[in-house]
Amino acid sequence: MADDIAAYLSSKISEYRILAAPLERAAREMDYAHHLLRSKVESEIADEVPALGTLADLLNISVLDMLMAPDQRRFVADAMDRAGVTSQEVLQQLRALGPPPRSEELDVLGLAS
Repeated sequence: MADDIAAYLSSKISEYRILAAPLERAAREMDYAHHLLRSKVESEIADEVPALGTLADLLNISVLDMLMAPDQRRFVADAMDRAGVTSQEVLQQLRALGPPPRSEELDVLGLAS
């Protein structure tokens, strides 16, 4: 009887592994495709709005996470707190590392005066 149960359980585990393998492979492929899409969009945004890319690099945050945050200003402020920098320091670094940010970019970043 115990051998029958062990054989049944082994069979079910094998069946599960066979059925789950394509799903796990598809999930990995979807994760990879999502990563590629995210990288592409972040790169395009950084090319079009350099201040966003520079800010993301300075604060070690994702441009998409920043833009999709329910409260972008709070997101940037929290990132500045984690990085231990003030908005003035960020502005100085933005000006030093790339083209001067436009006023509408500063507003989006929550850094407008």
